[in-house]
Amino acid sequence: MIDSSAGADTLADIGADISIEAYDRISRELRNQPKWRLDSDTDCDYYDGAQTSVEVNQRLKDAGIPPQDSNLIKPTINAVLGIEARSRTDYKITADDERQAEIAEGLSAKIKEVETESRADRAISDAYSSMIRAGVGWVEVSREFDPLKYPYRVREIHRNEIWWDWTSKEPDLSDARYLRRNKWVDRAQVARMFPDQTELIGNSWNGWNNLDVYEGSDTGMARAYEIEQAWGHSQEDYLNRSSGMVRLSELWYRHFEDAFVLVLPEGKAIEYREDNPYHQAALGSGLVHVQKSLLPRTRVAIWLGPHKLMDVPTPLPHGNFPYVPFWCFRKDRSRTPYGLIRDMRGPQDQILDLDILLYEVLNSVKVEVDNDALDLSQNTYQEVAHNISSLRSMTVLNSQRRNAGGFRVTREHALAAQVFQLVEERKHRIEAVSGVYRAMLGASTQATSGVAINNLVQQGSTVLAEPNDNFRYARRLVGEQLLAFVKYDMLGKPSAVAVRQGNKQKTVYFNREVMTDSGPVIENDIETAQIRVVLEDIPATPSFRAQQLQAFTQIVQAAPPAYQAVLYPAMLELTDVPNRHELADQLRKVGNMIPSIPQEEAGQAQQMQQQAIQQQMSQLEMALKAADVEKTEAETLNLRRSQDGEDQGQVAQLRQQIEALKARLADKSVELDLKARELDIEQERIEVTAKLKTEKILMAHIEQARNNI
Repeated sequence: MIDSSAGADTLADIGADISIEAYDRISRELRNQPKWRLDSDTDCDYYDGAQTSVEVNQRLKDAGIPPQDSNLIKPTINAVLGIEARSRTDYKITADDERQAEIAEGLSAKIKEVETESRADRAISDAYSSMIRAGVGWVEVSREFDPLKYPYRVREIHRNEIWWDWTSKEPDLSDARYLRRNKWVDRAQVARMFPDQTELIGNSWNGWNNLDVYEGSDTGMARAYEIEQAWGHSQEDYLNRSSGMVRLSELWYRHFEDAFVLVLPEGKAIEYREDNPYHQAALGSGLVHVQKSLLPRTRVAIWLGPHKLMDVPTPLPHGNFPYVPFWCFRKDRSRTPYGLIRDMRGPQDQILDLDILLYEVLNSVKVEVDNDALDLSQNTYQEVAHNISSLRSMTVLNSQRRNAGGFRVTREHALAAQVFQLVEERKHRIEAVSGVYRAMLGASTQATSGVAINNLVQQGSTVLAEPNDNFRYARRLVGEQLLAFVKYDMLGKPSAVAVRQGNKQKTVYFNREVMTDSGPVIENDIETAQIRVVLEDIPATPSFRAQQLQAFTQIVQAAPPAYQAVLYPAMLELTDVPNRHELADQLRKVGNMIPSIPQEEAGQAQQMQQQAIQQQMSQLEMALKAADVEKTEAETLNLRRSQDGEDQGQVAQLRQQIEALKARLADKSVELDLKARELDIEQERIEVTAKLKTEKILMAHIEQARNNI
């Protein structure tokens, strides 16, 4: 064991380069954590149908019962996993400032692309399955190492690979001092990953048999040999010579450094950078003030047993660890995670025991025999006792027995009904402890009405509120880390993102330099955008759209024919028809429904009209200047007075035409303003009419429902 008595506080003040003493203390802390992983593995065994122990299998064998597996946990857990798949929502980017709404709209389209291409939904779904079954799941958000693949990677990590700081209290581990992932990798691949550490890896693999570390000038190998000899663990913990694998430990840790921050007028603070000219300008103008603070720094180190192969600052564009935890439940005292299966194991074990008991009761036989009833030369008492429960049993009686009724066989099945009732009660107890009711499993219940069945489903969703809330929080953390990658890669680079709106498509430009009256500015600057990731309120799954379509169809059927023309296009957009938006627009045209013009498009049209008016005005001014030039040239040439008079008349006539055109343009400008106002009024009228129609439809639907009652 490495001596760490001299540095008992080494872990508290981890610097930019973690020492072997600090890492040894971290390893000891991880070994002394609560032993929760074995229970989580057992929970997963119950889900996989491997809950019968060796003792239970022996009981089955002794009782002559064939192996059986009454696994009621798996369908119950699958029902919970199905709820997540049906209610899955997409990411959405929102902006704090309305002026940055276009940035949020473009990044929303980008984050959906990243979510799809990085397989984030699959990884998050697997992590949800792990958290429901074992209590915790992990998702890695990082860059893809293969340059031929999509640049971002989202993968589910097995819980037994991740070890974290047990003193952390935050659900996102933002206050954790460290997090370690252990992964077995091929030795040849590790040598290619760390070419400067090839000699160290080879010597450790060979057990230092091919090198005399105390002869020569390589003091680094001597130090590595001494560290490995002092390491208190066997080489089998990180070297598997039979398979040619080595275990790498990826350690993410935080240390603190003194730094300066700029406090903005609204109270926010950002880290001060001396090489940033904007920070210098803001500080010089007195708009901000400097404050000294203690800021956390994140680093990553790669260890092979006691040997540190790498230690660098975090390559991530954020200060968090790249592993996001998905918690189900955590114990109050020990903070150990556990899932839904933990409370279901007791009823499941009782069901298996009761199944064995029921089998024994149904096959139990009571035999009463006199001492002279059997022909002992043909069968013994033991043979009769062993074969009597069989349907093909044969017993040879003594023909000279004194009592003709001296051999009696009875079957006691009175307990079978009680045992069967206990089995059914334990099945209902599994539903009760998990919060998953029979209606959620699609089974028949005592609820006869649709409202009662829906209430059972909603009650089950309420029982699962805490794990589902934890899941939504963790899913949002994954989205925030993906957004950090997207923003970092888009900084300072002009780019464009296509945004689809119904059957139309527009392009949002980022970091594009445009000219204004005050000079060049950056349009949709990513660096200054104040945005955040949220989850959509409406699920984006086909099953949810089908539910909406079914409810909307009932409303349309109950609506009058005049209102159905308004509702049919909206109902069509809820289907999965590929060109549903185009068909909906055609239905609106057939029904003579004027589509409402979005405020953004109306503003763009008005701006284009104003630009056209300004262009015509500039053309008229250029014509007037040309006429003045012609007049000046005519005067300098000293032409005849008559000719001058004619020219002056032409110039005067041209001036009159210009003034008339100016008046006409002014009238046209007023006319365009009036038309724009009419469009606004028409849009407001359409919105009010639509609201009134919707209210009438709902009132008619409610009235019809009352009449049916």
